[in-house]
Amino acid sequence: MPYQTHELNIASAEIHSALCSAAKTFSYFSLLETGSALINSPEVLDKYDFLAAGGSVNTFSYSDATSNAWKELKNNWRSSPTWWFGILSYDLKNALEKTSFSRHPQNPNFPEIIFFEPEWVVISEKGIIKLYTHKTRNIEAYSWWDGILVRGLEGLKKNDGVKLKDSLTINDYLKKANQMKSWIDYGDIYEANLCVPYYGFGKVEPMCVYKDLQLKAEAPMAGYFQIPSTILISASPERYLSLRKDKHEINIYSQPIKGTAARSENLEKDLNSANDLLNSEKERSENTMIVDLVRNDISRVSKQRSVKVNRYLELRKLPTVYHLVSTIQGVIKDDLDWISAIEATFPMGSMTGAPKIRAMERIDSLETARRGWYSGALGYVTPEGECDFNVIIRSLLFEKQDHKWTSWAGSALTIDSDSKKEWDEINLKIDAPKRALDFNN
Repeated sequence: MPYQTHELNIASAEIHSALCSAAKTFSYFSLLETGSALINSPEVLDKYDFLAAGGSVNTFSYSDATSNAWKELKNNWRSSPTWWFGILSYDLKNALEKTSFSRHPQNPNFPEIIFFEPEWVVISEKGIIKLYTHKTRNIEAYSWWDGILVRGLEGLKKNDGVKLKDSLTINDYLKKANQMKSWIDYGDIYEANLCVPYYGFGKVEPMCVYKDLQLKAEAPMAGYFQIPSTILISASPERYLSLRKDKHEINIYSQPIKGTAARSENLEKDLNSANDLLNSEKERSENTMIVDLVRNDISRVSKQRSVKVNRYLELRKLPTVYHLVSTIQGVIKDDLDWISAIEATFPMGSMTGAPKIRAMERIDSLETARRGWYSGALGYVTPEGECDFNVIIRSLLFEKQDHKWTSWAGSALTIDSDSKKEWDEINLKIDAPKRALDFNN
């Protein structure tokens, strides 16, 4: 393993705060927070409080997710397993599914595949801190900590707020949603996740936005990811894929979210909202269709009879929304790894619909821009082959050169969907990113 391990006797919260302050001084930086939310109902798959990584020993960046790019990426990790932090763009689908394509132009600021092998990794597990430093960098633990403190001395400045603007009117959306429903009515597809981009321009401190968004959302799969051109700020509530070693086996997990309801400050209304979601035939059927799709995907790389839905239609409570979450688990075949799992399951069914390939085609024909990083995956891989990736939703994207901000939100359409209510759900989902970016809101 090309990393040295150090233990730091420093409070987890202190290190977390210092890393946030120092983040902008690194060309490559990632902060992933799992386990910081759902305190009253902890998620057992949240292995770490947070992970952070900075600097780059090696960078694997591909502007176009071609079959050759994916092949090269696979060979790089398999020939030298190590820590990787990175993003798989939604448009990786074009390399993994031969019939898939994207009609909208690429944005060069968003590589469709981007991973970096960091100079250092920090892990907080139940408050215990470990620091991994790359052997080629010859970093001592407390000199590293002193350097982080110096880098963070400038502090964070909020600057002015930025307003995100809709790219579609409600009438535009309703026309597209009704067109999608007509294809569902014909039996062409069963479900499709139609998404809408939002745009804004302005200079705002990205880490301040991230901290404010996470304060509002308390997202259990949150993340901040920075490369020289672009920053991702993600308050994702959804786990796309996780691989965890258990004795002599490697378990594979996915936790699709389908089913959303607004929270209320009124206790009675809030409880009614939760009960209505749990008992909604339409929301339950949305979740069930995606569970079947994900179960099928995972079975392609899992041992026979190992795939199960061990937690079905669980109610997850977040500050602004309720969700229905299901957990699918399998035992991965002995000769396969996290890359095999990505190939079998990407993109995640919760962001496409069913059947997956046809739904992706219909989505591409109606959406107004290339999704890029949105509805892709952000996460990490360990030298032992464990991994954890979120679904990039409830997120903001910042392009440094022209100070452009982008966010997306979507909703699943089925035969029972009310298009106006789906538009309301989109506005509910975009609310927290909008408020985090506009400090005056």
